[in-house]
Amino acid sequence: MKKSFCTKKIWGLKDHSIDEIASHYVKAENTYGLYSKSAPMIMPKIQLPNAPKSECDEPKAEKKTVVKREKLLAKKYEFLIHTIIKRVLNNDNGIAYLHSSILQNVFGKDYKKMLDNLYKMGILHSDGYYSLEEKTYGYYFAPNVKFTYTLRPSSYLSDYDDKLTKCLLPYQTQEEQDNKQRLDNDFLYSRYNDSLKFLKLQYIDEAVSFVTSHIFPSDKSNDYYVRVIDRYLDGDFRITSVDDNKRIYSIATSTPRLLKPFLNIRYSLDIHNSHPLLFNSILMDYYKIPTSLMNKVYPIYEQLYMSNVESHNVRRFLCKVLIKNNISKIGINDIPTDVLYYMYLTSMGLFWNVAIPNDIIEEKGLLRSDIKVLMFREVFYSKKLTARGKEYAKIFAKEFPNVYKVVRESKKDNRTKLANDMMKIESELFGKILSELYAKKFKVISIHDAIVVLDVKQNEKCTEEIVKEVMMDVYRKYGLHPNISVDYYGKECMENLMKKNMLLKELITDYVSQLKGLAEEGDEDATTTLKKIGNGNYDFYLDTDNQLKLHPLRI
Repeated sequence: MKKSFCTKKIWGLKDHSIDEIASHYVKAENTYGLYSKSAPMIMPKIQLPNAPKSECDEPKAEKKTVVKREKLLAKKYEFLIHTIIKRVLNNDNGIAYLHSSILQNVFGKDYKKMLDNLYKMGILHSDGYYSLEEKTYGYYFAPNVKFTYTLRPSSYLSDYDDKLTKCLLPYQTQEEQDNKQRLDNDFLYSRYNDSLKFLKLQYIDEAVSFVTSHIFPSDKSNDYYVRVIDRYLDGDFRITSVDDNKRIYSIATSTPRLLKPFLNIRYSLDIHNSHPLLFNSILMDYYKIPTSLMNKVYPIYEQLYMSNVESHNVRRFLCKVLIKNNISKIGINDIPTDVLYYMYLTSMGLFWNVAIPNDIIEEKGLLRSDIKVLMFREVFYSKKLTARGKEYAKIFAKEFPNVYKVVRESKKDNRTKLANDMMKIESELFGKILSELYAKKFKVISIHDAIVVLDVKQNEKCTEEIVKEVMMDVYRKYGLHPNISVDYYGKECMENLMKKNMLLKELITDYVSQLKGLAEEGDEDATTTLKKIGNGNYDFYLDTDNQLKLHPLRI
């Protein structure tokens, strides 16, 4: 259902009413003075002998004061909780960062006591960390707290909304200046923002239907999808941040993969095994491999790939093949075979296929996404300098000993240097790619290692061949030769996803029903599996044969 311009979503808590929270605050404040030394003192009631019952009751004026106080606090709490939830859902780490000066301007001096009340009720937590001009306090909800929302008129709570918008303006202006300074490329910054203005949720009804019908592993995952859709309906997209490695973040980088078919994307071009490929640049520096040599080696790699030689057979005669093809024997002999093999795999986009042996993949039910996480966590981004206690790092070190040596030495003085260096290279490459495409007047954006071409009139002449050529040319100047895939979007892609989602839901419903039947008969395995599914430990997917598979989310 399309969002009405006359309504807006107000986020709240599923199991806690605003009236309950406000009442708890007032009772504690008035009865015990828990939250402030300035809490009003309540005089003890005096029972008058033989007095009529009405004269013994709390004065009506006092009751009206309490009711009025609760109503005012209820409105404040409604907006405070709504604001924190929105920020929690928008941040990948699930934490809302709020400036105390803004809170005071919007909610008055009550804001500290209001937060304290939420702490005492076990609803909200704080990271307790504050640094002047660097970091504000972070707020997050207790694990058992669930979110919900109600549709309200667009003018609802507008007085608080206007205050917040006004207070945020200086911070947003400063943030934009900081982002531009970090990117250090005004042309790229302005053109990227201009392209983001063309990004939209093209299939709104279908996206809402998908999120409503899809079976998520947890309520928080569902809430995140709902909030992303809300952000698209709000519109007015801009760069949200630029990190110290010049990586650009926007609503596009926060959009889950399953929502992309509902956007106005024509197609995207992705670099296969992007970060392992980027490590080739570091290997080239370490082994003093000139760009000219890599540009000669790459065509030989392509010939090997096109001849359908099995990957595990390539390394056995790689040096001989290169020498036979007039590649300098001296230059090749200086490069270890496992390094040449690693470069072959990453240049052909095959690295994830061989990073972990098939028998281990099948035994543990690993998906490609799991392999990526494991390789990043234990090899490229691990802060440890050895493979001790890391199963997958040991596999990598055995298969690519000289590559792993460079990985370790790249982190010797600074454990995060390698990760940052690779992200800096990626940002530099994509900054140049985007700038060339913007010079051609195309409306494109990046999602880290992919170029996304929007389905707009300005991109009528923006073919995948043109984009691919620009990407290859920029990478070649660094001695890198990526394998690039093209993913097509549009109505057909969206409809296929919807059909697949309905099939998945039917299979999950049948499977869970079977598990419940077995559990009722005393099957302990079925009971355990149901419990894990309920705790969000598993997700479901369809394999290539449309068979239902259960996948653990925590490796």
